[in-house]
Amino acid sequence: MLDELDRAILTALVNDARTSWKELATEMGVSSPTIRDRVRRLQDRGIVQGFSVEVSPAALGYSLEAVVRFRPLPGKRHLLEQQIQDTDRIIQCDKVTGEDGFVARLLLKDIGDLDPLLETFGRMATTNTSVVKSSPVRMRAPPF
Repeated sequence: MLDELDRAILTALVNDARTSWKELATEMGVSSPTIRDRVRRLQDRGIVQGFSVEVSPAALGYSLEAVVRFRPLPGKRHLLEQQIQDTDRIIQCDKVTGEDGFVARLLLKDIGDLDPLLETFGRMATTNTSVVKSSPVRMRAPPF
């Protein structure tokens, strides 16, 4: 599905998506138009879905992250999902199988932010929360 050049391009872009076509071409030993065409093909195939900026939560004053497992109360799943989507402190959420309906990652300025934030979900779900100590593996690209 991917040849060696595609994998090399993806690896370089994952490391720094701002790398110019010219820099990539020099690094890969091909022309800039070749790189441009390959990246466009990777986009057309849905392999490259976009280019993004990584923002530091700590630089914005969020000193803690928490992982919250939400178990919806009977008949409240759709309300819970909407509340999760509307809560800007929740930066990632997965709908999961098992007893919990959702697992979310949220940002906190300090531990005092936690209870007021969780109280907004009290009529829709029970919660189980863990404060993140560190992240040995952040979100990363899948293996090529």
